[in-house]
Amino acid sequence: MNKTDVLTELLDLLKAEFEGAVSASQDAAEYATNEEARAESQWDTQGIEASYLAAGQATQARQWAQAIETLEQYRNDLLEPKDAVALGALVTCDINGSRDRFFVAPAAGGQILTLNGDEITVVTPQSPMATRILGKRENETFTLANGVPGSVLKVQ
Repeated sequence: MNKTDVLTELLDLLKAEFEGAVSASQDAAEYATNEEARAESQWDTQGIEASYLAAGQATQARQWAQAIETLEQYRNDLLEPKDAVALGALVTCDINGSRDRFFVAPAAGGQILTLNGDEITVVTPQSPMATRILGKRENETFTLANGVPGSVLKVQ
C-alpha cells in the first residue's frame, strides 16, 4: 500500500461526501420554498425547518470543499517519504497488541478508509492520537492518554 492510493481514496471519499451534502442542501432548499412547505398556521414550521436543514447541509458542503482544497494544496508534501511521524506520514502502530494504521493529514480527521482490507484512520496533528505519535520513528514507543502502551512499527 502506498500513500498515493491512500490520498486518492481519501479525496474520492471527501468528494462523494461533498456531492451528497450539496444534493441534500438543494433538496432541502427546494422543499423549503415549495408550496407544500408553506405554513398553514403559526405552529406549522416545516418550511423554516427545511431552510435550517438546507443551511446546515450547505455549511457541511463548504467544510468538505475546504478539506478537499487543503489536501490538494498539501498533496506534494503529503506524498513525500517520511523518516518520522509528521504531516503526510502513513503509520503502522502496535497498540496493546493490535495493529492500527493512521494517515496524518491537515484535514479530514476521523475519516476511516479501507484499502486492500486494511483500515486506515485519518488523524490531524491536533488529534489526541497524533499528539502521541508525532516525531516518533520506527520502533519508538508512546503511551496513550489512557495509559495504553504503543509502538510505531512503520513510517512511510
